[in-house]
Amino acid sequence: MNKPFSQIELNNGVVADFFSQGNRYFGDFHRVVIVAVVTVPFDRSALAEDLQEFAVDYPGFIQYEKKLERMGVTTSNIEAVTQVLIDDFIRTVGSYLEMQNFAERWLRREMQNRNKRNSLY
Repeated sequence: MNKPFSQIELNNGVVADFFSQGNRYFGDFHRVVIVAVVTVPFDRSALAEDLQEFAVDYPGFIQYEKKLERMGVTTSNIEAVTQVLIDDFIRTVGSYLEMQNFAERWLRREMQNRNKRNSLY
């Protein structure tokens, strides 16, 4: 991915980077696509023992990605729509990302998903 066009640091130090991947698709109409990449650090030693073993595969942080998209945006509205998409993302997801145990909950879910996949085979 290219360099982010915007970066927001949440209250707990979690950083959200925003990358533009939109394009013009017809006349004056654009597809605004923003990929939000959120880096959430965690302290492996503070995790439960089972998660410590699982977290060995992670470099001390997790990354959460979300694609934000809006179709049919005119050139004159690209900047405003981009800001609305970012604001909506932070408003709806920011409080979860700021939770002290977000990384632990995310890792636990990933561990459970991996165990489910392994038990199917």
